[in-house]
Amino acid sequence: MKLTLIRLNRYARLVLRILVVGFAVIILGIHPTIDALQSAGRAAVQSKAAGDDSHAAVAFHTLMEFEPWAVRHRVDAIEAEMRAGQHDQAERDLQTLAAVRPLNAQEVAWLGTIYAGRNQPDQAAQTWEQARALGTVDVQALTDLADLYAQRGQWQQAVSVLSTLSQINPQDAGLLAHLGMIQALDAPDAAATTLAQASALDASLAITLSPLRASLDQRASQTPDYAYATLGGIYLRLGEIQLADTAFARAIAYNPAYPDALAYYAYVQARLGRPALGAAEQAAALAPDSPSVHYFVGLTWKQMDRPADARVEFERAYALDPNNPAICVEIASTHRAEGGLDWAEIWMQEAVRLAPGDPRFRLLLVQFYGEDNYKVNEVGLSLAKQFVQEFPDSAEAHDALAWAYFQLDALDTAQDELDRAMTLDPKLARAYVHMGTLIEKRGDLSQALWYYLQAVQLDPDGPFGAIARRAVKRLGGG
Repeated sequence: MKLTLIRLNRYARLVLRILVVGFAVIILGIHPTIDALQSAGRAAVQSKAAGDDSHAAVAFHTLMEFEPWAVRHRVDAIEAEMRAGQHDQAERDLQTLAAVRPLNAQEVAWLGTIYAGRNQPDQAAQTWEQARALGTVDVQALTDLADLYAQRGQWQQAVSVLSTLSQINPQDAGLLAHLGMIQALDAPDAAATTLAQASALDASLAITLSPLRASLDQRASQTPDYAYATLGGIYLRLGEIQLADTAFARAIAYNPAYPDALAYYAYVQARLGRPALGAAEQAAALAPDSPSVHYFVGLTWKQMDRPADARVEFERAYALDPNNPAICVEIASTHRAEGGLDWAEIWMQEAVRLAPGDPRFRLLLVQFYGEDNYKVNEVGLSLAKQFVQEFPDSAEAHDALAWAYFQLDALDTAQDELDRAMTLDPKLARAYVHMGTLIEKRGDLSQALWYYLQAVQLDPDGPFGAIARRAVKRLGGG
């Protein structure tokens, strides 16, 4: 009996030692795993907080390796990948997630964004609509969907999406203004209400939208062709080229022999890179004695980079309306395009003579000397200084003076003037292009690139945005 107890004690001690050793092995094996898991978690949180989405996505993938059952890690990884622009990886993760559970509205919206980034607009629109049906509140996805519909001229669909957005952001005056502009095509009463709301939220928008609101008030008393032509002209002044195209097309549909609508339509078509000469020639044939028709036919030729043909039309317009300074400026522009700066100067000076009390034409003359590097030392610099003295709070005046100094290699003074211009008007794309050019000349290419990118954002569809995009491409900025 005693011998048996001794043997049992030995076995108990042996089992205890085995258990202790086994437990130690388990602990030693788990500690590295726990440390790695905690490290990945910290990296994910820190990278996300720092806005380093690429590293955050990597950290979330590491967490997935340790906790493959935790769906939240994959969702967090997808969100980081979308912010980082890593759309291929995000799509793969979305496909994996879809195999586990149905995608929610936000996740479907991400898929739409991925398709849009690949220039697959049909799939993008279809997917975004699916997300919308699921109740997405992804404002960017809905905004992109509305923009896609607008680019295609699918105005009713654009109104539907923008209406949804306005319910999400009822205090967004810009959004309401955009919605109201589109509603003006088919629903003038609804447009009047929406534009009134936008104007009440933003006083500056109230001034911009006042011509459109006035036209809506008069719509009932106008013929459809005249109403749409008027609307198209307002859209054109607001920079809404796609809407202007639709409005002028409707005016022509109601009245195919409407010369002014045809001339405007031709110009807009040329702006959109579409065939335009047929409508332009028809307009000129219908109204050979109309200066406005010849003016817009000239703009059409100019848009097509045919300055000599444009000049013929502008000179016809001038012969019919010799007191119009805007026509003189356009005639000058055709000479500038062909390098005939002596003739351009004559026509620019004629524009100033015809409108001595309008500072806009004086500014154009000052800008002409600087932009074309023509007689800057003899005439341009002194005119620019005088203009700044008269209009010290004009950002464009300081920009014009800066460019005159730049052409004379007075870079420090030019930079001071450009700083002043951008302080007065932080959205003046021309000044950002000029500053980018100046900084590039100094050799600081990364800083110059920043200014060019700002100009692209400020003037995406305008001439300075185009100049800036070429500069960005030249500097390898994408």
